[in-house]
Amino acid sequence: MSRVALGAFIVVRPASGANRVDLPLARAEANGENHRMSVPGRVVILNGASSSGKTTLAEHFRDAKASEGECWLLLGIDDFLIKLPEQWFAYPGYGGPFRDAGVRYEPYSEGLEPRVGEVGRRLLAAYHEAVAACARVGFNVLVDDVCFDEHSAAGWQDALAGLPAAFVAVRCEPDIAEAREQARGDRLPGLARGLSGLVHRDLAYDFEVDTSCADIETVTAQLISFIDAT
Repeated sequence: MSRVALGAFIVVRPASGANRVDLPLARAEANGENHRMSVPGRVVILNGASSSGKTTLAEHFRDAKASEGECWLLLGIDDFLIKLPEQWFAYPGYGGPFRDAGVRYEPYSEGLEPRVGEVGRRLLAAYHEAVAACARVGFNVLVDDVCFDEHSAAGWQDALAGLPAAFVAVRCEPDIAEAREQARGDRLPGLARGLSGLVHRDLAYDFEVDTSCADIETVTAQLISFIDAT
């Protein structure tokens, strides 16, 4: 697959012996069009614990809609957390030097609980605003989220103000989520059970699905029916 080189959008011209980079207007604007769409896209937040099945559900939904010619972007909290350098993280067995400002996974009675400092909060704000920005230029956005405290919930309400948004609970029995976590082997032990007790406290939902026993095709069909009817 070929890619459009950045040089197709950047023109470099010498200016009085110095190199100058001119960034021309995007082509749509040069043609009198405006990138900001008059009709914003929809935002659907799938919120649930780690290993609850959110990502699998989101991918099946996106692919089903794409097969019909309907474009949905899939964004998630992990897309942003992975950008944070490890020095700002802490979890059992590791503590970065700047962990108090970043994201810490700390034990509590049910498992592991995220604790977020100032840098972590700014990262989550950027995540919320990025989702909103995509919707404001006309993209439908499906979000794979873990809304673990009231600050995250408030962040969504602020970022999505004025946009058509729906919140969907992705529920899963903690024992089943924990078994999936163990089978995956790429998650912090205790995260699935710990988050199961936290993620559904601070959001009001428009729809709910339960992945504990239902197969992914059934749950995807339920989500599609809800989205198509709203």
